[in-house]
Amino acid sequence: MVSRLRTVKREELSAEGQGAWDHIAGTRGGVGGPFQVLIRVPALATAVADVGTYIRFNGLLSPAERELAILTIAREVGSRFEWGGHASIAVKEGVRPEAIEVVRTQGSTAGLNESERLVVDSARALFRNHKFSDSEYQRALDAFGEERLVELVGIVGFYSLIGFSLVAFNVEPAGGAPPPF
Repeated sequence: MVSRLRTVKREELSAEGQGAWDHIAGTRGGVGGPFQVLIRVPALATAVADVGTYIRFNGLLSPAERELAILTIAREVGSRFEWGGHASIAVKEGVRPEAIEVVRTQGSTAGLNESERLVVDSARALFRNHKFSDSEYQRALDAFGEERLVELVGIVGFYSLIGFSLVAFNVEPAGGAPPPF
């Protein structure tokens, strides 16, 4: 599948765009993937990058919880790019391969441990239903507490934005790896 947008170079951008580029590249080492899409609206790209930096590097959830939530949304959205970028990070952060496979195949969470099941079930409920049932909410609140639950909801929303930015414009991972789904 060919991307619907051509790759943008820094020098092609306005002064505002170049400033956004420098800001994003300074925190991420480059401007690729979703930021190649978003850089076309510099203020949006900068704001999204800042939220992403908080989520990835300063959040309240454990790195494993965060990465499992990210993979869940990447799979729900169908973003192979985001999946490819985070599957290896998830393993490094301690997400069990069995949990990753359940998410990849959109399988049952019954065989996951309680923490994994809560993250995946909560992220799926929000993405699929756009809300929690009363019992889902109470279960998530009891497990995460208010602050961490708010952050989990933020991750679901943020990575939905990232995923939709990628799939709407057919942004696919580079290289010849077989598609994960």
